[in-house]
Amino acid sequence: MLLAAWITVVTAVILIVPGALVGRRMSLPWPVAVAAGAPLTFGMIGIFTVLYGALSIPWNVGTAAVMVGVSWLVAWGWDLGTRRCGSLSPAVAAEVRPISRPALLTIAAGVLLGALIIVLTSIRRLIGTTFFGLNNISQVWDALWHADALQWIHETGDGSSLHMGELMNYDTHGFNYYPNTWHDLGALLYPLTGANTVELYNIYSPASLALTLPISFGSLAYWLGRKRFDPDRSAVFAALAAAVTAVFPSLPYVELAFTAVPNAVGVSLAPVTAVLVISAVGDRRRVLAAVLAIAGTAATHPSGLVVMAVIVGSWWLLQAVWTPVRGRGGDVATLAAIGAGALVLISPVIIGTLKISENNELSGFDFRDENASAAQAFVRAAFNGTDLLGHQYPLLYLLIPAAIGLGWLVWSRNWAVVAAWLAFIVTTANAVYDLGGLPSKLFGALGGYFYNSPHRLTFVVSMFTAVAAGIGLGVLVLGVARLLARKPVWQRNRLALPALTVVGLLIVAGAGAIRYADNGKIAVQYRSGAYVGVEDVEAYRWLAQQPEARSTVILNNLDQGSGWMYPVADLTPLFPFYRANDFSQRQSDLYWNAARIGADPRIDQIVRDLNIRYVIDAPPSYWWFQNGAPNLAEGRFGDPFLPLRENGAPGLREVYRQGNVTIYEVADAIRKGEK
Repeated sequence: MLLAAWITVVTAVILIVPGALVGRRMSLPWPVAVAAGAPLTFGMIGIFTVLYGALSIPWNVGTAAVMVGVSWLVAWGWDLGTRRCGSLSPAVAAEVRPISRPALLTIAAGVLLGALIIVLTSIRRLIGTTFFGLNNISQVWDALWHADALQWIHETGDGSSLHMGELMNYDTHGFNYYPNTWHDLGALLYPLTGANTVELYNIYSPASLALTLPISFGSLAYWLGRKRFDPDRSAVFAALAAAVTAVFPSLPYVELAFTAVPNAVGVSLAPVTAVLVISAVGDRRRVLAAVLAIAGTAATHPSGLVVMAVIVGSWWLLQAVWTPVRGRGGDVATLAAIGAGALVLISPVIIGTLKISENNELSGFDFRDENASAAQAFVRAAFNGTDLLGHQYPLLYLLIPAAIGLGWLVWSRNWAVVAAWLAFIVTTANAVYDLGGLPSKLFGALGGYFYNSPHRLTFVVSMFTAVAAGIGLGVLVLGVARLLARKPVWQRNRLALPALTVVGLLIVAGAGAIRYADNGKIAVQYRSGAYVGVEDVEAYRWLAQQPEARSTVILNNLDQGSGWMYPVADLTPLFPFYRANDFSQRQSDLYWNAARIGADPRIDQIVRDLNIRYVIDAPPSYWWFQNGAPNLAEGRFGDPFLPLRENGAPGLREVYRQGNVTIYEVADAIRKGEK
């Protein structure tokens, strides 16, 4: 756990501090700068890694420090300019009574409690119940890509989201865009922590969510509270929402199980980014900070941009239009300026997404449950149910405070969040059950940005549910405080409300303890070694010790997940991931004719051209249709290595076998081109 604790602390520093420093230089108050630190940091990373990639400047700790310095100078220039421009001054006077120190400390306590629950629940279970502990291999195919990306960025120094095709396809380097600011930040942890790639991935994943979830959700709860309450009472909402976030199964734990962490981090940035954008309408000095935060959210994962846009759009339509801050025209002009600036900064995201759109038809994904009814779909959506939870939902001790919070949101006329919450409930229901007609098309289009995946959409719904639950608990705390205030001894005690909030946090801590076993089990759900297990890892490590293994390319079956040899043993597979964009003809010929090595001169020449010395076969393949003999009538593409497994190859010599894993060495005569 010492390594896990150290990586978590370092992650907190490099994720929050750079953005907070730059945000503060933009005149954001310290609490706001810290809250917006993560999206601001990711915004800088998204911009500078693309620039560095274009200029062949490596991404590392040194160049990251340069990034922060340059950004700080730009922020300083912005601050000087806004001080001289009266039109950018706040629309309303500063608060007469700012938030008190005890209230700030309770918010910090809520964030720390939420972070602690997430890290302990996720990592202790991983260490105690899985093979290899912190070096365990997730069986979900997204995990391989994330581990590969961390290793690639660390080794090559190329963190550009527009250059990820060089990783995905060893031979062609065909274009591929991937929003990888999360991986860029993680790559900085190598020299700072000394962890290997698998350890880093397994710890950095929950550590990053342990920071972004409580901070962002607490920020949204605070902003909602300010609709009716002063800063100190709103801080109660923030502290409890930040903490209770860690108890919800569908937030960190389901996404950790499915290894959809960059998506989860991107979505978790949306609330605080939306709050920053909305606040910039009243204080135009925050426009640049809002633009940079949007860029960071989008560059981490475009789904976060969608959630942010839904929240801000709902706020403008349902609240700002009727009670404008600077007048309707002024508000629209501010939002337009923020949008225009954001479009410039997220242009790599737009360009990359458009270039890969032909191969990624988002709305085409379908994960619907054929056995579910419309009513069941809405129950699952509203009550945060996913397949991994099974019988564990609805969790009434979380939904009851959420219902109280929903009542308060309606009473306080916070229509924007209520509308956004409802929109994503319907979208999630449509992802489970086809609602038909126009609703299916509209909500299917919105859900397409989340691959219409119920667990990804449930994450968004759970975000609003958790915020509402925090508000609901806060309402109860404020109610008790109001009753106690009738007694003289409590009336002038400034610590009374923070003390009651701490009591609420202790209750949340108890709920976290109750959910510890179940949530931990969910987080490590797909860690059994069904596809890549102990035998595979041992084979990678054995192969890494063989002559020329590190200086040549290993032919592998990408469907088997053997690309894990790259992050595990620093070997170079021909296919580092479960898919490869833009297959070359020679890749295809070799992949489907591995059994003809030594029998077909054309295949032998490809082996030499690609510098292949070893071949690894490690069934089974990931999907059912990738196993066995081809049968296109049944939709089975088959296993291209099946003939090799059954009959061998004239030009290959078996040099290793353990369980289902076999390693072959190419004959010297073939490698040298001798007859």
